[in-house]
Amino acid sequence: MSKKIKNGSNGDLDKKKPLKKKRMTKKDLENVIQDLKNKELRLRAEFDNFRKRKETEISSILKYEGKSFILDFLSILDTINRGIDSYKDKDTRNALVLIQKDFLKKMEERQITEFGEKGDTFDPDLHEALTTTSDKKKKDDEIVEVYEVGVKYKDLIIKHAKVVVNKK
Repeated sequence: MSKKIKNGSNGDLDKKKPLKKKRMTKKDLENVIQDLKNKELRLRAEFDNFRKRKETEISSILKYEGKSFILDFLSILDTINRGIDSYKDKDTRNALVLIQKDFLKKMEERQITEFGEKGDTFDPDLHEALTTTSDKKKKDDEIVEVYEVGVKYKDLIIKHAKVVVNKK
């Protein structure tokens, strides 16, 4: 059986000699200094990259600050457009046309423009092809019908135009 010591430690382990610290040479100190300089340089570069990234994000947010607001109101314009197409009463249609013109004028003042018209060439970056048709009288990739116009805010596509494209 083993003897237990009062403080709970093993007597052999307590008798180890203390380690002597190695004295640092000039070369060791120079290496430590160089490592610290490298760390500082990397941290400065990392911080600079972070700062530039944040500046870009903030300028993008400010440049396109009205995007979500515009998206909310585009559904109203779509409803007005459908109303113009569906109402048979001339007075109601004329009222909706006036509202539509005013709405489009206000959008244009804020650099919000519509795109996607019949006869344009299909561009997948601007248009969403809902379906295709085959008309030999029309050019290949020509837009035959527009279901919904697209919308740009400055140079940002907010809503793609939904179209029917001619394929030969």
